Amino acid sequence: MALSEGADVAVVVPSYARPDRLAACLDALARQEGGPYRTYVVDDGSPVPLDAVCAAHPWVTCLRQANAGPASARNAGAAAARDAGARFLCFTDDDCRPQPGWCRELVAAAGDDPARLVGGRVENALRDNVYAAASQSLCDYLYDYFGAAAGNAPFFTSNNIGCSAEGFARLGGFDETFPLAAAEDRDFGLRWRDRIGPLVYAPRAVVDHAHALTLKRFWRQHANYGRGARHLHRVMAAREEARPRRERVAFYAGLLAHPLQHPGQARLRQSALMGLSQIAMVAGYLSEADRKRG
Repeated sequence: MALSEGADVAVVVPSYARPDRLAACLDALARQEGGPYRTYVVDDGSPVPLDAVCAAHPWVTCLRQANAGPASARNAGAAAARDAGARFLCFTDDDCRPQPGWCRELVAAAGDDPARLVGGRVENALRDNVYAAASQSLCDYLYDYFGAAAGNAPFFTSNNIGCSAEGFARLGGFDETFPLAAAEDRDFGLRWRDRIGPLVYAPRAVVDHAHALTLKRFWRQHANYGRGARHLHRVMAAREEARPRRERVAFYAGLLAHPLQHPGQARLRQSALMGLSQIAMVAGYLSEADRKRG
């Protein structure tokens, strides 16, 4: 999959009603080494259209759709990129600021193998926000626990992935039955690993994640992850696939201890929030199960 400089690479960014964050994301994409690359922003039904934000950058195409969720928005952007000749797709979110070498590192990790799904490293850009720090610490723990560096990760977060347009099309993209930004990336990674090829970690492909959280937003985020997990189990059952195994007690002990093993302020608060995240996930999982039964 030898790629010509820039022309064969496209970036897809789903966005909803966050013009300031989208502007910061596009400013970061403007500084990509070898770029800027053709970028497809998919406005997922924002009350105020995002066209004006995109218009500041001639290499950005803004697509608008009725609100249908991030999975649908990513698929729409990928389809437009493929139609325009893109052979490699890079995905990030509007609250992320990719570092200058991001696209190049994703492409380099994919090499000439169109069957590779590449995931990069996500760093918390809001170091003084303990909720954002705890949420990122949870993600870091999952990558460490599952052995992302050794090629054992079952998924990568969808705010930092890259893949061939060919592989994306063969897989059918993201499952649009996932209405939230929750577990659709897990489903995508599991299906890619089973049907297309390996998941490859590229730690030098970095995006800074500026996800401003309060306690209420932190709870809602992880409750939504629980709702997404319940939906994932439902769709896997429908496909007659075995659901992921339940983790042992050691997994949760390691999760609580993870913030304590790294330097930084508020480590005890982060550890407590890691525990709270699991309670929120269980609450969301049960809520989704009850909602569907009702």
